[in-house]
Amino acid sequence: MRLLAVFKKSLIEQIRDYKALVLTLLSPVIFIVIFGLAFGQGFYTYTLGISNDDVGVMGEKLIYEFQNSKYPNGNLMFSVVMVDYDTEQVLNGIKKQKYDAHLYIPSDFSESLHNSGQGGETSSVRVPITGNPSYISYNLISSFVENHIHNFVWTKGMVDNPIEIVYEETESTKIKSEFENMAPGLMVFSVFFLLILSSMVVTKEVENRTIQRIVLSKIKPFEIYAGVSLSQLLLAAVMLPMVFATSLMLGFTTTGSFGLAYLVGLIATFSAIGIGMIISAFCKTSLEAFIIGNVVVTPMMFLAGIFFKVPPVKLFTIMGKEIELLTLMPTLDAVNAMNKILINDADFFGILPELIVLTLLSAGYFMLGVYLFSRRYMRKA
Repeated sequence: MRLLAVFKKSLIEQIRDYKALVLTLLSPVIFIVIFGLAFGQGFYTYTLGISNDDVGVMGEKLIYEFQNSKYPNGNLMFSVVMVDYDTEQVLNGIKKQKYDAHLYIPSDFSESLHNSGQGGETSSVRVPITGNPSYISYNLISSFVENHIHNFVWTKGMVDNPIEIVYEETESTKIKSEFENMAPGLMVFSVFFLLILSSMVVTKEVENRTIQRIVLSKIKPFEIYAGVSLSQLLLAAVMLPMVFATSLMLGFTTTGSFGLAYLVGLIATFSAIGIGMIISAFCKTSLEAFIIGNVVVTPMMFLAGIFFKVPPVKLFTIMGKEIELLTLMPTLDAVNAMNKILINDADFFGILPELIVLTLLSAGYFMLGVYLFSRRYMRKA
């Protein structure tokens, strides 16, 4: 009987804290949705730039194959962009991420395939695939393109495969491991976990009923918010060097500016704190804040492009900067900026678009946090 009484008490308490209960139940569902969309059947359509100098017909047939390659669910695997073969134009297109990789079909492509198909003397033909190794999308699309080319040759009944795939990387930085590719993004997320702590700091004041005494002291909402923010910013200032040092110890190498990366990390911290304070305005307990904070930070981590490429939903372009739906999520531009600095050795002007967006988002979340904090706690008091 006492067991049933404890069971009933525990169940009632969880039902009363319905927000924490619902979010706990939804968390694994969110994980499944994210990974299902990312790694499901044909979610992402890769953009492939192609330059065709082939004097025969096989080049056009290969392009047709790429244009009509589909996943089992009917989604296109490749969005083909035809590009005049100019080295500077190709490199600029990759740098601006107009396409995930570039394929060059040389003038003797058809001739080599014809000779191989006739059983005559086979001369190999070099087919370059160009891309930036620091982009996750390039590492994935390059293997897909190579497989499609080889399948194209074999389905044409060639005796020998005369195609020699050549990988040409646009950056001098060589990625030695998956960790080196992910490390800059993980550095960003070290400060975004302060989102959870920021929300819990305020809700603990509510739980302990000290928020009323703070309000009665005639302190302004901005002062309370700024004080909490500065304490969290101090934690980030200490945390970031520790994260950088740990990454270096684990084999991460870079010639980029740690000072510039540090600046990006601190600006990103303001966004994390702002979101955390917004969460605190909707929570009554620190447990609620902890659960909601985790539910918020998890999608932000996976949708920022650290582990896989997320298809962009483009809205508009400002000063050459494409604004996406996920741009409202500060981790996206923070991770992009950190990748540019630590992997591609970008300078201040190279990350300026991301820095502007990130600063605006941080200011926006900060002001929204002040407003919601004031509305929730100051007016009630």
